[in-house]
Formats: sequence, structure tokens, C-alpha cells
Amino acid sequence: MRPLGMVGFVGLICLVAGCPGSGNPAAVLEGTWEVTFAEPGDLEGFEIQAIFDDEGQLTRITAESPEGGSARLDVDNATTTEVDDGDVTISIPSVGGVRILEGTLSEDENTIEGSLSRELELLDGDLEVTLPDADLTLTRVVENGG
Repeated sequence: MRPLGMVGFVGLICLVAGCPGSGNPAAVLEGTWEVTFAEPGDLEGFEIQAIFDDEGQLTRITAESPEGGSARLDVDNATTTEVDDGDVTISIPSVGGVRILEGTLSEDENTIEGSLSRELELLDGDLEVTLPDADLTLTRVVENGG
């Protein structure tokens, strides 16, 4: 293959499979994150985790109560995750609106400090209302040996 043909071939591979270093910025969130609320209220003592896939998309939320009960929410692909220069936005569609987590990713990429709010979409008009919900922190869970 001639050198110019090889460059074209590599370009085609990058277009189809993605080039090294040009990946999705949200992929930095891959893994399991512990969720803690500044004011936990009824969630006092619960262990809550958010799981992100290799593309940085939220795929599951789990919760374990202090009494031993547990719950799991598998999130569908309507959820969006964006990371832009350390600013993190996660949108989770829900009945009547969208849950939005907005926060800042630490320089070591192991903590997100932010807030969770709910954007309500009112049916009788074009009005959207954002209700503040809670301040929270997500901390990356490091597996043993890693």
C-alpha cells in the first residue's frame, strides 16, 4: 500500500472506530461512584451508588438501607451525561420533567461536587420550572487492588 493510501486507510479506521485521544470527555466518569447528600433527610444511613459505563453514561443507581433492604434503578439510554472542562451535567428524564445533576469534577477526577434539581414541564403551556432539590457529592469508588 502506498504511503498516501495508508494515511487514508488510518483516517477511515479513525472515522469508524474513533481515534485515540478523541474519545467522549464523559468517559472519565466510567465506574462506580458513592453518592452523599449534604442534608440526607430520609436517606440518612443509606448507601447510594451511581454506575457509569465506559462511555460515561449513567446506567444504574443502587441504594441499600441501614436495615438491609436494597433497590436498583436501571437507567435507559434517554439519560445524557456531559463533561465540559470539568463541568458535569447529567440529565435523567422522569415523569413530568427531568432530574438534573450539575457539578464540578475535581482535578484528580475522583469527586464531583454539585446539586440535584428537578425541571418540571407544565402541561398547560410552555413554562418550565426548576426546583432546587439537594446539594450532593459523588466520590469515585476505588476497587481493592486498584
